[in-house]
Amino acid sequence: MAASYTYPGVYVEEVPSGARPIESAGTSTAVFIGTTKSGSAGEEPELIFKWQDYEEAFGGIKEVKDMTTSADAMGLAVYTYFLNGGGAAYIVHVDEDTPAVSTDTVDGYDKVFVSLEKIRDINIICLPGKAWGNSESPTDDDIITSAINHAEKTMKNRMVIVDIAETTLNKPADVSALDLPSSPFAVTYYPWLKIANPSYVPPEEEGVPAAMPATLKIAPSSFVAGMWAKTDGRRGVWKAPAGIETVLLGITEPTDNVHDAQQGVLNPLNVNCIRRMPGAGPVIWGTRTLATKAEAEWRYVPVRRTANMIEESIYNNIQWAVFEPNDHRLWSSLRVNIDAFMNGLWRAGAFQGEKASDAYFVRCNLGDTMKQDDIDQGKVIVEVGFAPVKPAEFVIIHIQQKVAQQ
Repeated sequence: MAASYTYPGVYVEEVPSGARPIESAGTSTAVFIGTTKSGSAGEEPELIFKWQDYEEAFGGIKEVKDMTTSADAMGLAVYTYFLNGGGAAYIVHVDEDTPAVSTDTVDGYDKVFVSLEKIRDINIICLPGKAWGNSESPTDDDIITSAINHAEKTMKNRMVIVDIAETTLNKPADVSALDLPSSPFAVTYYPWLKIANPSYVPPEEEGVPAAMPATLKIAPSSFVAGMWAKTDGRRGVWKAPAGIETVLLGITEPTDNVHDAQQGVLNPLNVNCIRRMPGAGPVIWGTRTLATKAEAEWRYVPVRRTANMIEESIYNNIQWAVFEPNDHRLWSSLRVNIDAFMNGLWRAGAFQGEKASDAYFVRCNLGDTMKQDDIDQGKVIVEVGFAPVKPAEFVIIHIQQKVAQQ
């Protein structure tokens, strides 16, 4: 800007527009917490971007030599995550005997979740080797509960994919017996999946039994996390990560071939299924969270994750407003910038509504979202609402015969 005007003529000055574009937060960065082939407990979470990074940093997958040797849940989970479209992922190594809660001398899972509080770009939590209802490891439920509390009550910007212990679910009593946690920030899938053993070596002579198993069974969370990331990239976080296009790779077969009547029992109880569909292969065939009936607005995975994305995006991009003069100029600037962000999402198909006014609203004004007492306390209150696109979970077709009179 010119310091002074000393001669008659035209002066060109650049004036700040006041526009502060809001960038969409990421939606598909996962964190895997478990025992790796190599690594030390207590180290900072390491960010990787491909399977080769995991092999170099954590040694890849442990060799599964015989049926008495437990499979490498962590290595297989990270491998299948990347195989199914996963991108960035944080890896946290914990020892096999790490307790749910820290003691004076031992770091527990609760300390891991505290360390993750400073990493805001995590969106998906996977706990390979930990399964709800696992009678062989009673602390698994406590660890999963801590993860859900971390996601729902502390961070409010990430979701936990809960694996359940390997079992068969056919009737409501089977699900009730699990006593699954209730939270819109948690989701679970059934059944476990069979994959080829990457360590398998066929016997040298015909008729000699194999020295190691040819198939391994693993929990589905890592497959789902990878597909969430793939769907986000292709269609957006508001698209349900389920349907014919969610063909899962690396599966030889599910451990249970779920049929319509069986899913008719599981779906209302918020257990999502992985099924073999004609002409498609194994696909995700469900998109419900573990929300209670009282939290029906957060019943669907894409609705909860879209809200997470909106909240995180606004949080990250309006830090400039802190300590600004709390007057109509600030309120107007917040409305304009957030409205532009929401409008972009609406145009991309994230919301319902033929008109922007039907799709979302942004409010920030004295007498509307704030009282003078709020301003006197230094508060700026912005209200943002949106009409989410909900999945077509039940597609109903009415068919009738045409008679002569028609």
